[in-house]
Formats: sequence, structure tokens, C-alpha cells
Amino acid sequence: MKRIAIDPISRLEGHGKITIFLNEEGAVENAYLQIPELRGFEKFVEGLPVEEIPRVVTRICGV
Repeated sequence: MKRIAIDPISRLEGHGKITIFLNEEGAVENAYLQIPELRGFEKFVEGLPVEEIPRVVTRICGV
């Protein structure tokens, strides 16, 4: 299994990293976003369709 890591994420306040695991065919097997700081955005978007998350979060945060 191939591992791709993007560390640090440069368009984020604070620290963060993305880790992507590819299977033998090159398809994404797993992907992880790790952000150790609690920003609380997860509670605002619980239950929303994934397409709505960028609209909601960009209005809360100026990043």
C-alpha cells in the first residue's frame, strides 16, 4: 500500500496534515485529515450534506 502525506497543510491556520493510502491499483483506500486544534466547526456541520459544508464554514472563518 502506497502512502502520500501532505504535511503541513499550508492554507490552514495552525497545524494540519493529510495522509492518503493508495491500494495496488492506485485507487484511494483510505484518507485522513488530522487537525489537532479544536475549532468547533464539526459541531456546526453535523447532519449537513457534504456539499453544504464549504458554504457554511467559509462564512464562519475568513480562511
